[in-house]
Amino acid sequence: MHIDRVVCRLAAFQPRGAHFKFGHVAKRIGILVFEGFPLGDVTLLADVFRLANDACADTLPAYSLVMLSEPGGNVASGCGLRIWSESLHGPLRSGFDTLFIAGGPGAALARDNARLIARLQTLAPKVRIIRALGEGRAVLAAADVPFLRAGGNSATSAQRLRRALEARNAGASVIAPSEALVAALKVVKRNHGVALAQRVSEDSMPGSWERLGPMLDDGETDSANGKISSAAHWLRENYHQPISVADAARVAQMSMRNFLRHFKTQTGLTPSEYLLRTRLDASCLLLSQTNLPIDEIAQRCGVPRGERLARIFRRRLSISPSGYRAVNRRASGE
Repeated sequence: MHIDRVVCRLAAFQPRGAHFKFGHVAKRIGILVFEGFPLGDVTLLADVFRLANDACADTLPAYSLVMLSEPGGNVASGCGLRIWSESLHGPLRSGFDTLFIAGGPGAALARDNARLIARLQTLAPKVRIIRALGEGRAVLAAADVPFLRAGGNSATSAQRLRRALEARNAGASVIAPSEALVAALKVVKRNHGVALAQRVSEDSMPGSWERLGPMLDDGETDSANGKISSAAHWLRENYHQPISVADAARVAQMSMRNFLRHFKTQTGLTPSEYLLRTRLDASCLLLSQTNLPIDEIAQRCGVPRGERLARIFRRRLSISPSGYRAVNRRASGE
């Protein structure tokens, strides 16, 4: 893979300038890298989401990509090419739809970094899915975050991660070159369906779908995990509407009692808190990237009035919406 193609693919994402339409916000994809990370894996991830954005260009923004590292700044890949990253400890304004933890020798060492592990545990409730590649599994296993991040129950996912880690330490397995591609395609399939995942797969690597398609079926669809993931996705797609927790329970086809219990277990948040955070994230984005009046932003984000949005901001962020807009624009040099 040529270096110029790598640079172009990573540069194709402009998170702060992401376009959006009414009721839709680009899903943030984080890629956490360490010194010596495998450039090929990161490029495959970036390329999948770039292709998904191209496919969705006429309808809605799909993804914005954020490169992360613990210290921030330049991080060297295994081949020596450096990329720019934001600090994992920095003031990230919102969470992520998916966080990928890349592998490499730096990741193998990071499993013992207590500060890094503590930060991942703090961020976990703001991330829908965390997926680890290669040596990154050691970092995820050390963090031992809730089961949503690995697609199973807490005990099962922790055991699976530990078994994978033990196997790697024993030299028993080698990561398949398609692992990063499969991991990214699973996200596209979950968010946009099989048809788009197939299109992106073929655009990324012609002829790959026949081999990779069956690998995207991880058995989540019919489980409580899949139902909760679908409901959470529905909340994020419809937060601008006057929806309720009861509506989300109906989407999940679960009783209210089971829905509340499974949702809290899987995400670490109640459905109402999850919806509120989604609306708050969308409000922050509109405040930072538009000049819309506060009342209109509130209505676009499912909050009836600007006064109520102001109360939410003061309670959650200790600042008014106007103050948030001013501070954010000063920070960005506008």
